[in-house]
Amino acid sequence: MIKIIGGDYRSRNIETPDSATTLPTKNMVRGAMLSSLGDRIEGARVLDLFAGSGALGIEALSRGAASCLFVEKDRAAYQIVVKNLASLRETKGEVLNSDYRAALERAKKEGRVFDIVFLDPPYAMKGAYQEAVDFLLDNSMLGEEATLILEYEGDLPFHSDLPFQREYKYGKTKVLALRRSL
Repeated sequence: MIKIIGGDYRSRNIETPDSATTLPTKNMVRGAMLSSLGDRIEGARVLDLFAGSGALGIEALSRGAASCLFVEKDRAAYQIVVKNLASLRETKGEVLNSDYRAALERAKKEGRVFDIVFLDPPYAMKGAYQEAVDFLLDNSMLGEEATLILEYEGDLPFHSDLPFQREYKYGKTKVLALRRSL
């Protein structure tokens, strides 16, 4: 169990998957990630691409995001996200039990555009960062002032020409914030 740290659901507990491959973002890191977004969260269309427990997307919804698409391939983790949203009576979240590539293709076909994207794949999937960001950019799936938040450990083989890029370090965890506008 972890606690939501801000917004309408502040101090509410949500479940986390019992899995060695799904590790929830630490409270300090999650708080810093959301705080870095400031007022960009209000009314945002959010994509939590490797959702795990759904904590990042739920934090965004708790702070006023208009919607969140949660994508989680692991069936047990997917069920936890569904359960967490139900326990909060949150109706602005949609959860897909899907591989991230298939989910991005589906979102493209549906004409979805996102204002905030959280990318926190299993750390062994280093190529997923570049592939997902390139797909979103190449298919015009990011809003004019979109922000992407990438959480990772170690080195990240990643390149982007987005104008705003800032890296934060929290112990072994690193967070790269990218924005389409300054």
